[in-house]
Amino acid sequence: LSVRNEEGAPIGVLKDVLQTGANDVYVIRLDTGKEILLPAIKQCVLEVDVQEGFVRVHLLDGLEEL
Repeated sequence: LSVRNEEGAPIGVLKDVLQTGANDVYVIRLDTGKEILLPAIKQCVLEVDVQEGFVRVHLLDGLEEL
């Protein structure tokens, strides 16, 4: 799935989903080549549209400077 920011602009791709027990963690490869870990919680994952092929996310402050 492609990963989009809050405004819907593409920022990378969802590479993997880690199951940690408390909540899943999304491994996202940004267009810059950097990988980040994003907790799959409602504050971060705003929308998942499998049919359209994207996830819309909110990156927490300090997680990534875009």
